Order: sequence, then C-alpha cells, then structure tokens
Amino acid sequence: MLGAILYLMGWLPTADAGIFGRWVRKNTVVLFAAGAALVLSRGNPGLAILAGMLAYSLSQKSGWPFRGGATGAQSGGVSTMRTAYLEMALDHGTGIMSGHMLKGRFAGRALSSFTAAERLDCLAELRANDAQAARLLEAYLDRAFPGWDGGGAEMGAAPPSRAMGPEEAYLVLGLTPRATRAEIQAAHRNLMKRFHPDQGGSTYLASKVNEAKDVLLKIVNA
Repeated sequence: MLGAILYLMGWLPTADAGIFGRWVRKNTVVLFAAGAALVLSRGNPGLAILAGMLAYSLSQKSGWPFRGGATGAQSGGVSTMRTAYLEMALDHGTGIMSGHMLKGRFAGRALSSFTAAERLDCLAELRANDAQAARLLEAYLDRAFPGWDGGGAEMGAAPPSRAMGPEEAYLVLGLTPRATRAEIQAAHRNLMKRFHPDQGGSTYLASKVNEAKDVLLKIVNA
C-alpha cells in the first residue's frame, strides 16, 4: 500500500488528464470490487486483490459494463493518431483530446502538463521537424485553448502525406479489425460531429477521419 501511494504521489501530478480519466472509467468495476472486498473482509488485502482480478477478468471477457448494445465510437472507444514526434488520442465518450510527445525537447511529456510558453515552443519545434504533428498539436490547442494566438506562424499548404494503412485507419476510428461496415460508419459519424470544420473542428483531423473510413470500407467491401 505504501509503495502504491508513493507511486501515485509521483505520477498523478504529471499524468495526462484524458488518459487518467479513461483508466478510472474503464476500471470502475475493478476498483469497486477491491474496495468492497476490503470492507467486507475487515481489511484483508489478499481477498481484495483476488476480487479485483476476478472482476477485471470478467469485464475483459464479457465487455460489461462498457458494452450496452452500442457500437464502435459510441461505446466509448479511443481514436489514436501517431507521428514521429507526437501521439494524440480522442476519447469518444468524453470528447477529450490528450497526447504526449514521443521525440524532441519535450519527449515523454504530456501536452496537459505544458505551460503556455512551452506549448508555443513545442509547436515551433514541430513546425520545423514534423508538419503532421504540428497540425495535430494545433487541433489540440484549438480544442483545449480556444483563442490561442497560433504561435505567430502559418503552416501554409499541407505537406504530402503517405497513404494511410489499415492498422492506422483502425486506430484513427478507434475500432478493431473485426469491425463491421455499420460500426465503421457509426464511428465515422461520431467523430465527424466533433471534428467537422462547420462544427468548429479541425480540417486536418476531419480529413484523417474521412481517409480512415475510406480505407476500412474498401477492406469490408473487398
């Protein structure tokens, strides 16, 4: 218990809010079972751990309580976009965007931990080294900090990008390779409600969502 407390004291201040929120929501059953076991067993940690393991195993195999007839994005999936410098995620259930740096001066840092000055410094670095990551960061800033000043530079025309593969397309829509045509279309509709430019979203992210849908529908129709 002491080790767990010390770990949380060191981790929570720098944890990405979106990632932490998803972890708590997805493990609610496990946390509740462990807490209930502790109370019922008068503080027996062994029984609590056993109950938590059993609850986790059940939730993984059955999908309960996270499966309720909804599909794809509507059941609380996560879309992921990754470049050489940045990994970004969108929680379908909450609409929260989160991300962390993979490379460069800010490698290992969560975007939510940046100061205003660091956000602009990071954007400048990405514009110089990874244009796709820079567009992802701009989309994050537009969503998390409306009215930010844009960093004092224009990106200009979008650079040519490689063709999206099936693996990336599944990540973008937050789906698995078993996704059906209906699930692909439902995930696409849900994400476009958040990212369509007419709804105040990002043109770049909307284009990636559309590309992912096209790639996966070709696979389903093949």
